[in-house]
Amino acid sequence: MSVKTMSWILLAAIALGAVLLFNYWASYQWLSMLAYTGIVAAILGLMNLVMPFGFMGIRKRYIGALVLAGGVAVSLAALFWPAAMIRVAQPRTRLDEIVPEYQFGEWHSARVHARPEQVIEAVRQTTFGDMKSLGTLLRIRAAALRIHDSGDSFQGKRVLDAFSASGYVTGGNDHEIVMCGGANVQAQRSLGVRTLQECADYREGGAVKMAYNFAVEDAGGGWSTITTETRVVALDDATCRGMARYWRLIAPGSGLLRRQWLDAIQRRAEGEGQK
Repeated sequence: MSVKTMSWILLAAIALGAVLLFNYWASYQWLSMLAYTGIVAAILGLMNLVMPFGFMGIRKRYIGALVLAGGVAVSLAALFWPAAMIRVAQPRTRLDEIVPEYQFGEWHSARVHARPEQVIEAVRQTTFGDMKSLGTLLRIRAAALRIHDSGDSFQGKRVLDAFSASGYVTGGNDHEIVMCGGANVQAQRSLGVRTLQECADYREGGAVKMAYNFAVEDAGGGWSTITTETRVVALDDATCRGMARYWRLIAPGSGLLRRQWLDAIQRRAEGEGQK
């Protein structure tokens, strides 16, 4: 087998692995995946424009230019693609009642060998330190925004307490925890809501509402199923366009943190269940 053939096979394997990992983290955010595919293609095109990958059979710089242009076009199309409104047909959870319409969302689940009440308590007790990638992602965010807050002060805090301190309101029942909040982007202030119903009724333009839940069901045999869903709704067209670009860029990092949060809940709940 030639070096050229092996190089293309290796590239295809890496691409397939990256797509599978991306979708595992980002809960099948296809526009986000296309945006990052375009970014990677643009980088590879730029590299080939500077020095063609002869070992892959690429000899001409114009090929790099074409790949660069195509990658940029794909990324821009994905980032600027209009966001459709998603509507809940039949409310089944408290989250469905609070945010029945939204443009952006993600969903993750896990099975836990513990009773539902132990899982709910584990949700309440998890800290930012349980999310191993949080520090790295916050440092990337700080560098991109040119700010000094790298998130180190959050590490020992319970996640739900930190959200409450930032203006989010909480509610739910014995098997579901719901939090809702957000910010008025144009006015640069929090929503100022005091109850879940106020958050549900908030309609001021220029704002972004975000709500998420943790719902636990008894799966039998000492097992529980926990699901977490995040929903984001922008309350006017201009804010929605900006939120679409932001969401599609942060989707893989957000999904990774949700996965790590669920892993932390599982460890805490199963550890409590063994006592």
